[in-house]
Amino acid sequence: MIYLTKLLKIVLFLVFFSNTAFAINEFKFLQSEVSGQFCKELFNRLDFPGFPSNQKQPFKLNTELIIEDINKVDGKNLDFEALFTLFVYWKDPRVASLLKDMGMYEDTNKPAWLCDYDPDIIWGVNRKIFDPVVEFYNRKDKPDFIKGRADWIEIFSNGTIQSRIRDTAKFKSNFNFKKFPFDSQKFTFELYTEFPVTRTVFEPNKIMKKYEDSLFNIEGEDGIHVPGWKVTSVKTSLDRYTEGDYDYEGFILEITAQRISFYYLIKIFLPIIFILGISWSVFWVHPREVDAKVNITIVALLALIAYNFIIDEEIPKLDYLTFLDAFIFVSYIFTGASTILCVYAHYRFEKYKNPVNKVDYYSKFLGPFSYFSILTIIIFYFL
Repeated sequence: MIYLTKLLKIVLFLVFFSNTAFAINEFKFLQSEVSGQFCKELFNRLDFPGFPSNQKQPFKLNTELIIEDINKVDGKNLDFEALFTLFVYWKDPRVASLLKDMGMYEDTNKPAWLCDYDPDIIWGVNRKIFDPVVEFYNRKDKPDFIKGRADWIEIFSNGTIQSRIRDTAKFKSNFNFKKFPFDSQKFTFELYTEFPVTRTVFEPNKIMKKYEDSLFNIEGEDGIHVPGWKVTSVKTSLDRYTEGDYDYEGFILEITAQRISFYYLIKIFLPIIFILGISWSVFWVHPREVDAKVNITIVALLALIAYNFIIDEEIPKLDYLTFLDAFIFVSYIFTGASTILCVYAHYRFEKYKNPVNKVDYYSKFLGPFSYFSILTIIIFYFL
């Protein structure tokens, strides 16, 4: 039973790492099986909870962040939900020295996988190894301090320690809706460690460059799926800031996506233009039919008001106009103007008894022309 459990564990490990998603890009398995007794002995001898006192260089946290999906983009609450996998690994010379004593050390860039441990055991109360405390700064929910940051901790034969977590979480973001619904937004993932740059610095894994070039679409993978959006760029960068006497470093992954606007064109823009066309068609009706003309324009105005409620569900209350706000506002003005002009045309008809009404005549052409002229100016200003 013990051998069956170990075999199953190794098979699952191989299946998982057969994907391109792993931080240590080259590793191997030993031909002879690592015994459970070895992993127990290694665990018992691990006693490196802090940063090495004699080490002058910081730990280089080699980081790979894979974003599998971004869903539930909530513009109203300025957040989004994402499924991600995060690998972080670094070399600890004290672990390497211990492995030398135990006869399992290899001085290689393609180390052998030896053991993995529950983070609650190795990072929790026991504090067996150094924990760089890598966290998402812009994550909205608060994960468990230990298990919420890693699913397991692995140790490799050259002294490398690797943590891995696969999770779904909500992240806050600063969306800019000025061009809504023809906007591009940035979905940002901000990783920071509790330690200053004298102890830990981030080093993007070399595969992150491939993710940037391919938009996370590598070797037949589907890439990032964002319902209602098209991913246009992926960018990785490092951020530094000063707090008190120390400098700190962060790892930033920024995904830019263009909103797919076809829905808004079909469901909002074209119907509003159609409604506006109906409201201005009243100027082709004889000025004596003022009741019918006013009823048409009022119904059109109420229909525009209904569209405003639909938009309110999409974005928060803002202190600036969006493109869609300006479009609907101008549509309001012209629909209301058609009602006023109908009344004025009827007044002139009653006063002069002239069936050829100048108000109706000029409104037929100047109304649509001025509307689309203003709309063109709005398009150039916002987009």
